[in-house]
Amino acid sequence: MSVGRGLGKLILCGEHAVVFGHPALAFAVDRHTTVEVDRCAGASRITADQPDGRLVDALARVVPSEGFAVEIRTDLPVGRGMGSSAALAVALVRALAALDGEAVGAEGIIDRAMPIEQAFHGNPSGLDVAVAAHGGIVRYRRGPPRQIKHLAAPRWTVVVLDSGSAGNTAELVAGVAARRPGVDRALDRIGALVQQAETALTDDRALGEILDENHALLQRIGVSTPPLDALVGLAKRAGALGAKLAGAGGGGVVLALVDEAEPVLRAARKAGVEAWACHPAERQA
Repeated sequence: MSVGRGLGKLILCGEHAVVFGHPALAFAVDRHTTVEVDRCAGASRITADQPDGRLVDALARVVPSEGFAVEIRTDLPVGRGMGSSAALAVALVRALAALDGEAVGAEGIIDRAMPIEQAFHGNPSGLDVAVAAHGGIVRYRRGPPRQIKHLAAPRWTVVVLDSGSAGNTAELVAGVAARRPGVDRALDRIGALVQQAETALTDDRALGEILDENHALLQRIGVSTPPLDALVGLAKRAGALGAKLAGAGGGGVVLALVDEAEPVLRAARKAGVEAWACHPAERQA
């Protein structure tokens, strides 16, 4: 039996703009997916603690139809913009490589994991897979060739607030594409915010203001929702330095940058919203 792991992620700045050639900033979080792979007789079988109807089709891109048993465990919420499919793809590719005794670096893992991610999301930028494979904090621009820059940053505390619904990344990305060129100015501004965020990584208050503006621009391009906007407002009223939807939108989670997690967590509990604190995960060796 072999084991592989892939990290979840949150996008700090740059959603949707990254699909259209702009950079994005994202960081791995201290939640992950683990995949165990073993050889078995007969048809391959897949078990998961959070079943997803797309699993079989997606994993068929790399798992042969016979001879493999795959077990998936995760503490990432599925379909919430935290890179659960990318974490799965990276974990599976790592487990399969280990089963064959093959040493594969992070860039090779990304190349092998992308077909799985594409099965889930159609035309992803590759950002989620890059963060799941590398960990740490990443400035990413899709290619070819893709550009990945590793950044050092303070150990922020963020609170994640769950809207309770999933967004469909493929549909949301296609919707933004269909609204171009009308949304191009907003996408350009999101891209510019990435550079500002990169220079503000050690200034939490300035970074919070950037997150707020990024959310307003995501509203403008049509990917936020009233429940997500309400969660942003809840976090801000509870003292968050800045807050925005994190991921494709349409559902999923809100990321709130905080000095202290408890006031936002307390406000979320009072409102009946599931929320938790998390931190960036270290870069992988």
